[in-house]
Amino acid sequence: MAALSVFLLVIGAQGASASQKVLTKKTLAPGVVYRQINDGAIPLRMYVLTFDAGTAATIDDVLSSSQIGAFQRTSSMGANVGALAAVNGDLNDWPGRPTHQYVQDGMVVQTGSRPGLSFGFRRDEHGATIGYHPLRISATNNTMKTTVAVSSWNTEAPATDQVVGYSWYGGKYDKPATNQCSARLTTPTALRWNTRENGAGRDYKVESVRCSSSTAMAVTSGSVVLSAKLVGAGATFIKALKVGATVHVGWTNDSPDAMDVVSGSAQVLKGGVLQYTASCHLDLCQRNPRTVAGVTATGQVILMVVDGRSSGSIGATLYELGLEMKAVGAVDAVNLDGGGSATMWIKGLGVVNHPTDSSGERPVSNAIVILPGADAAEAAPLAARAAI
Repeated sequence: MAALSVFLLVIGAQGASASQKVLTKKTLAPGVVYRQINDGAIPLRMYVLTFDAGTAATIDDVLSSSQIGAFQRTSSMGANVGALAAVNGDLNDWPGRPTHQYVQDGMVVQTGSRPGLSFGFRRDEHGATIGYHPLRISATNNTMKTTVAVSSWNTEAPATDQVVGYSWYGGKYDKPATNQCSARLTTPTALRWNTRENGAGRDYKVESVRCSSSTAMAVTSGSVVLSAKLVGAGATFIKALKVGATVHVGWTNDSPDAMDVVSGSAQVLKGGVLQYTASCHLDLCQRNPRTVAGVTATGQVILMVVDGRSSGSIGATLYELGLEMKAVGAVDAVNLDGGGSATMWIKGLGVVNHPTDSSGERPVSNAIVILPGADAAEAAPLAARAAI
């Protein structure tokens, strides 16, 4: 076990400062360090993971289930994938799914009820992109050379003129319905980067096309389904697809080199500048247990969990969260799910923070994990495709 060390870190931030005392420090793997830090002035207990650029370890996002409809504890998700450490990720919606947009291993999982503030971590493990970067999904008929925007993914039914997408993850909760024109796409090719490695996509073969007021198109394992209303611009695109033809489905969200995107509710640091003031009275700003992800100017990723709702650690406001993240070196940071969901799990140590639910650690829909090596589920995308 790594030796414990204690020292004091005080860094000013826009007229205020965090007073941090490191109580515990443990190296989990080369370039991956866990620390427990206290700020006695507030008081706060904080649990911090730092992930250096260019290490053998990798950052990944994991879901509680292969389909919408389940919750799982962060510790279980971390242990199940052999992780070194894990923290809870995005907020959660019923019946068991992230709230915001979510991308895993280069594939869009969902657009979510709203985009949120995204944390897109680079596949080369050299940092992350944090900010308001909504997903943009498109489908291209490679024969007709026509392209449409895909308005949502595993989230909403199509409105007039829209095309929406569904995959296996939608399960019984988000799936094609009757009174729709739908095309089922199968036999996906290898994933390819978009230009400048800004998102990715792949080609599919059209297996079936049907417009029906009585029968919905089924989503089979490994397939995706594009759907539109029976009439309108979306239906025109679907009807033009021919069985056996190819369709390119791709996404971007201005997070270069990102194959995984998790989202949160608020950006607390942007370019080293605090985004919330001490006088903020929005509900979101109030004291709570917190989970936050950030990145330094050199590409180091920081994951922090803050205890709350106790005399020893009263929870952080968004203003204080920005101060504390700036004190550990972050220049950009996004607030993830907090409250009773706030959890950090370390292999060999268990859950190191103090979840506030009376039942203990809260089951959630997704988590961010640090793996000891390469992500076996994430194949390296091919070079960008030629223009259609």
